[in-house]
This record gives sequence, structure tokens and C-alpha cells, in this order.
Amino acid sequence: MTRSRLALSFGEKLDLDLVVGDAPPPATGAVVVPQDVHLILGEVGPLEDTRETPEQVLAASAQDRPKKPGSIVVAPAREGSPLLVQAIVYDFDRTPPAREVHVFEALLAAFEEARTRGLRSLAVQPLGTAHAGLDPARFLGLLAQVCYSSAEMGTTLRRVHLLLPSPEELVRYEVLLQTLVERRGGRKPSA
Repeated sequence: MTRSRLALSFGEKLDLDLVVGDAPPPATGAVVVPQDVHLILGEVGPLEDTRETPEQVLAASAQDRPKKPGSIVVAPAREGSPLLVQAIVYDFDRTPPAREVHVFEALLAAFEEARTRGLRSLAVQPLGTAHAGLDPARFLGLLAQVCYSSAEMGTTLRRVHLLLPSPEELVRYEVLLQTLVERRGGRKPSA
């Protein structure tokens, strides 16, 4: 796992940092991953009946009522693993498939879920930035806004990790984080 030298502090209550890896840092209470309204994109929770083939699972999900964009689905907890929080941010029947309002609502819901469960650390994958969705800079701005609001309103979270897939994305998000801070006239991220 690679961790950025940059971190953004929201008072003395909450820090946002950037990490690269397939798994979240140790002691992370939950991981927020992007998902679509039919729950067929990316990571999914454990299947109840493991005798079903992947094709049967996909066919069954197509018959289910779509989830509401901006909501979250929390997979059953697995011993020794962080909670999996699926953020419903994609609807491929719409153009663009991801909208800012849905990403913002899903982030709010995920942070509220973390607060309700008393979690101290949360890892968040970029939400809504793939499939011609949100600009990564806009996503980072939304994440920073939710971090700030959560810190001000008294969250149990102390650290939020933006979980990135590659060192190249880490460099990209370091530049975006630096730009975000400078544009808002705030202090520079800690190094």
C-alpha cells in the first residue's frame, strides 16, 4: 500500500488522506465502493445461495426493482473485513450515467452510516468518476465538502482514506487536492 505525503485536516477532528491499494488500510471500519442501480457493477456482497451461477444472479438482478440513485446498500458484515458500503451512483439508462447530486447524496448516506455505527475510519473509492461520469476534481470537492460538514456536525470518523487504484491516480489526486485547497484560499495540505 502506498500512502500520499499529503493529507487534508478538517480542524482537529477529521483527516482526509490518499492511499493506493487493492485493500483499505488496517483498522478501516468500512469501504465505500461505486455501484449501479441494478447492483451488478463492481464489488458485491456475499451471495446468499452460492449454487446460483453468475448468469442467474445477473438475470435475477434485472428483475429486481432498481435501487434509488444516491442511496447506499450495506452488505452483511464479514468477520475480519471492513463493512462493504455500496454507493448507488450509476444509472446506465441515463446520460450521463452518474450525476453530482447522486454522488453527494451517497457520500452523505455513507458518512451517516459510519457515524451511526461509531466507525473511526472509512475508505472511499472514487464515486461516479468512471463511465463518462463526474470529473475527478468535482468528486474530490464533494468528498471534501462532506468531510468538512461531518467534522463540524460531530462525526465519530477520525480518518477518511480516498482509496485509489494506481500510483498514477495518486499523483493525479495529489494535484487535485493541492488545487482544491489553493482555490478555496485555505492552508496547504499537510505533507
